[in-house]
Amino acid sequence: MDVTTGGQGPTTNRRRLRLVLRQLRLDRGLSLEDVRQEMDWSLSKVTRIENGSVSISVNDLRALLDFYQVRDAGQVRDLLGLARLARRRHWAAEYREYVSASYMDFLGYEDDSWRISQYHPFLIPGLLQTKRYAQLVVTIGPRYRGDEAAADARVQLRLARQARVFAQPQREVRIVLDERALKSVENTQLMLEQVEHILFRLPDHLHVVVLGRDTAANSALVGPFSLHEFEWDVDPDVVYLDALPDDVALVEDEAAVAGYKASFEDLYRQAAKGDDAQRLLEEIRGSLRVQASA
Repeated sequence: MDVTTGGQGPTTNRRRLRLVLRQLRLDRGLSLEDVRQEMDWSLSKVTRIENGSVSISVNDLRALLDFYQVRDAGQVRDLLGLARLARRRHWAAEYREYVSASYMDFLGYEDDSWRISQYHPFLIPGLLQTKRYAQLVVTIGPRYRGDEAAADARVQLRLARQARVFAQPQREVRIVLDERALKSVENTQLMLEQVEHILFRLPDHLHVVVLGRDTAANSALVGPFSLHEFEWDVDPDVVYLDALPDDVALVEDEAAVAGYKASFEDLYRQAAKGDDAQRLLEEIRGSLRVQASA
């Protein structure tokens, strides 16, 4: 398949390019040190290009492809085009100073995936959070305590992220909502607003199911994660783990990703769906309304 297929964003295009470059190097039996010596680059530059933490310039790519003896004009043209696409401005670039590089990549992969599957045992997942709930989660975290500007930027980024995902009804979004997360905050009015948001204000293409306490006994052992699946074979699926309330860690290993897929399907199968999920949420809403009026 043509690596430029699909019109993906800069994060996914950068990964496509780094996977091709790594394979070209391995096909020629070259080490990273071989590349460093030939290109007269630092070893860290070679490593960062191959792991996708930096983009490669078009001129550097031309020289590298020549070293790899890539002579096919069409392949060279496609890879140079991919490099240009990978250097485009990220939609969340204005928030870059407030989040980690791994979280920026998380946003990029989320943008380009055809299906998103998320689970968190103790918190409302970010795509479902109201502004007030997001403010609470961000401000109680150690990274943004006392930094009002950073906390506000992080909340605005979360809302912007929601808007982007909600604006694409062709994408499937599946979220397993744990009942424990609906009762994890002491502010009853805030949680009432959050439950009503989930009940009445989410777009139709978000499939929210509810994992009840009676079926969630071992689910916390799975931990919070987000699975991103892609349409094209050139884009392997990835998982992101919640490392902290304000950070994520990437999992690309094929076997590990398959394990998380199986875990999500187990959670999804056990969860209440459709009318059953609606009834459970309505019961929780009713209990919260009683508490709020007491």
